[in-house]
Amino acid sequence: MGNNLIQVLLASIKAKITPLVTKFRQITSENFIRTRVIAKIREFFVLLFDVRPKNKKDYYEVFGWLISKKLAYAIVVVIGVLSMIYLVSIRSMYLPQKQEDGIKTYDYDDVMLRFAKGKVRIKGKSGYLAYEGDVEKGSVTGSGNLYGVDGTLLYQGEFAQNEYEGSGTQYYPDGTMHYKGAFSGNLYEGTGKLYRENGTLSYDGEFARGMKEGTGKLYAAGDKPVYEGSFSKDQLVYSALLGKSTAEVAQAYTGSRVIYRNDSDFTVLMPDIQALYIGVTDEANLEEQVMVDSVYVLKDSILIGDQECTTIKDLKAAFGEIVYEGNSIVTLPEAVAINYLNTKKQTMNGSVELETTDEYTDVITVNRIQDDYPVYLYSFRKDGLLYTFVCKDKNDTFSFYSIMSEEGAE
Repeated sequence: MGNNLIQVLLASIKAKITPLVTKFRQITSENFIRTRVIAKIREFFVLLFDVRPKNKKDYYEVFGWLISKKLAYAIVVVIGVLSMIYLVSIRSMYLPQKQEDGIKTYDYDDVMLRFAKGKVRIKGKSGYLAYEGDVEKGSVTGSGNLYGVDGTLLYQGEFAQNEYEGSGTQYYPDGTMHYKGAFSGNLYEGTGKLYRENGTLSYDGEFARGMKEGTGKLYAAGDKPVYEGSFSKDQLVYSALLGKSTAEVAQAYTGSRVIYRNDSDFTVLMPDIQALYIGVTDEANLEEQVMVDSVYVLKDSILIGDQECTTIKDLKAAFGEIVYEGNSIVTLPEAVAINYLNTKKQTMNGSVELETTDEYTDVITVNRIQDDYPVYLYSFRKDGLLYTFVCKDKNDTFSFYSIMSEEGAE
């Protein structure tokens, strides 16, 4: 009897409390609160933007103008909302920058970066670390490191106004050193060293406007020096060899060589600089030294001024008047040049037949040259030099060319 009475009492209490709990859960649910809040906000803005005045009390009089009070309130609210949005968008101006190891980190377009000075980190557009080093007045100035998107180091050294300026080291995309030396305006300027992608030294010397310019030294694979001399616009100045003795050339060119000789003269092939020269005895010299009479450049292009020439049409435009044009039979230096080039790829009419006697591995005596191998020649004068271009046919592209002084040509 007592237990039944207690159960009846609990059931009555539960019946009274359950609706209250259900109601409380309803009014505290997320959906209910969101619906009520949105409804209230909508109601507020409906009333706010109902700017139509009902009577004179709904106006402000300003300098004789009647302005709706509700319209004025709406304008103030809109301005306030826009101001808050603006302040949030530039919050970085009022918040301290993130620091790691005492170095502040900025996004590349951060307004505060314009006022930064000293060592910082700068993130690129996609969030990668693009730069770590000195900045001043919003630009990269001083010493620092420049990184690629994949995190590889691209440049390490000195900067000025967001450009490479001073001493620095540039790297290939795989991290291998590409250049180490002086820079100006992002270009190689001064002295420096160029490296191949395999890490071996290629050139050590002077640069101007990003190109080899002045005195420098070329290296073969394995960092072996092969030539020391003059360069201009990234090209070796082959004409600088003219008039030198074979002893002087031997000091400048230390690469591999092959000497071809016959009864009249001899030709020295210098494959490491893609050239050969003709040596003749200078009878006016008491020591009768062998001097460089002509230099053959084993390339099918030439830079004249700022124009790269690869065709006879280009040559005529660059040089002007033709000194000589016509058919000829191949000579010893031309035969050596043609045969060397044919070891790389097919050129001219194929290789020239030579009957030779090999005295040493690098000295070859030529007994006979094929006497029916045709070539077509074009000669031009420029700056006291005679340039002769060797072609397969008339108006064809040239395969190589020779340089000699006009005095020697006479």
